Amino acid sequence: MKLFKVFLSFFLIVAVLWGGSFLFPRTYKVERSILINKPASDVYDFMNDLRNWEKWSLWNKETDSTLQFFYGTRSDSVGGRQYFNGTLLGIGRFRIAASIPAKQVRYELYMHGGNVNASGLFRMQISDSNTTVLHWIDSGDVGNNPVYRYMLPSKISSTEKAFDDGLARIKQVLEK
Repeated sequence: MKLFKVFLSFFLIVAVLWGGSFLFPRTYKVERSILINKPASDVYDFMNDLRNWEKWSLWNKETDSTLQFFYGTRSDSVGGRQYFNGTLLGIGRFRIAASIPAKQVRYELYMHGGNVNASGLFRMQISDSNTTVLHWIDSGDVGNNPVYRYMLPSKISSTEKAFDDGLARIKQVLEK
């Protein structure tokens, strides 16, 4: 009888935790912006070439000293690809999925054999003829996995910080 109570207690705890996860959202959207003192065409040209991403990305040799970058037959515009491999960051790739001159660059990220997938968007908003507001947008759906739902607030917070840091680096590189 005691063993039954232990199993019942365990089952109830798991059920409450699983059920409680549905109180957390399954979708998220993170958007951060920065004003860059360059025309939208210059910002677009920079962001639309994955070879430039090494200059600002937080995924760099400072983070992972073993990181190596490789590129597909093209690194810019739709179909451009950047492959990376490092001990800490693992194996993955970025691909430019869509781009509209001086307006937006949409990318896809694949990591760990396709087990981690994400997509994002850089949108350029003309402020005036010499300045651009660069928006970095990420959204997604974590599904019904209770662990991912519990972790979502932390993921959003860390993504916001990473986007702020990345945008500051983009601004610094472009305004040199």
